[in-house]
Amino acid sequence: MKVSVIVPVFNTEPYLVECLDSLLAQDMPSGEFEIVAVDDGSTDGSGRILDDYADRHGRVRVLHQENSGWPGRPRNVGIEAAKGEYVFFADSDDRLGPEALRRMVEFADAHGSDVVVPRHMHFDGRPYDGSVWRANAVDADLRLAILTVGPWKLFRRDFLDRRGLRFPEGKIRLEDGIFVTEAYLTARRVSVLTDSDYYYKREQPDRGNISKTAVEPWGYTASVARMMMLIRTHCADATLADAMVTILYRRKGLRWFEPGRFARFPADVRSQWVAAAAALAEEHVPVRLDVHLPLMHRIRSTLVRAGETEALRTLSAAQDAGASLEVTGVTDGLDVRIPGLTGQGPLQVLPGLRLAPGDPIRARRHWTATAPGRAVRSLARERILPLALRTGAGRRAWAWAGRRVDPLR
Repeated sequence: MKVSVIVPVFNTEPYLVECLDSLLAQDMPSGEFEIVAVDDGSTDGSGRILDDYADRHGRVRVLHQENSGWPGRPRNVGIEAAKGEYVFFADSDDRLGPEALRRMVEFADAHGSDVVVPRHMHFDGRPYDGSVWRANAVDADLRLAILTVGPWKLFRRDFLDRRGLRFPEGKIRLEDGIFVTEAYLTARRVSVLTDSDYYYKREQPDRGNISKTAVEPWGYTASVARMMMLIRTHCADATLADAMVTILYRRKGLRWFEPGRFARFPADVRSQWVAAAAALAEEHVPVRLDVHLPLMHRIRSTLVRAGETEALRTLSAAQDAGASLEVTGVTDGLDVRIPGLTGQGPLQVLPGLRLAPGDPIRARRHWTATAPGRAVRSLARERILPLALRTGAGRRAWAWAGRRVDPLR
């Protein structure tokens, strides 16, 4: 048996048949793969669908268990039951391209890969983060691989057993990210496959028992911290470790302060997110790493580290509503004025660019919640550039912003 596809299932009845059919339609010989579906106590018709498929298809095995509340336990049960040389984890509302298993297994066999990261697609055919999927890579750049820490990958079973790698169990956020991060850092070889549409991810609001549960800030950041500690423990290259930690901080730690999200949280939740993210940064993300963040993320990080909850709220609300920030020229550069910033003095983002208290924001037609990047660029051209060019410090700050497409992004 070459590969076992492990599918944790909980209340995905509307999507389950499409998933199972895509697995059965793989172009591998039927005796070379199996489907191990673990029903995590579904209360809809998912269990019946699984049993029906197991009755009709010898390649489908079904294990029923009481609800564990999280996918870590059913995935681990699937690993123990799997008979394949490799295991692949698929979610029960997603689907595989018809050549996916064969191509991944052939590549892993040819190159001795312990982990194969296949190209992910949206259901409408759009690819996920393009920087990860530029080209096939026998030896993946982990700065790119860390951009995808979901479990939808091929793993050599012997590697998992030798390392004792299993998913954290219980209600632990990012349990898949913890598992995948450790796998990346301890594998003999991690490879990336981009030459086909391998895995299709569904985006839908009723994604079972996890997405319906509100994210608890301290628990979430504790999982991010755990991923960062794994990087520091297993990555001997300090520069690479810094890069991976910075990427996790940007994508996981700072994501909660972006437009469309932070300003809409209740006040107590906003305070918790700022406190939890500030603690994460204080313990695991040296301030020297902020230089590698894109400009808006660096501004948010500066506010998070200073505990400026209200300023973060007004910044997020400005982008939600469509607004401009006042920018003023000062002796040594530029001040970006943010309403809600406390009077503790300007906060330096980078040489020549500071954050200072400001008056209420004015609406701007072109800055919308759906296009914050375009709004930032427009703001920079219209308001910051003319002032920046007046001073040497301002010119240096503008030059830095122009170079913010950084390999550590």
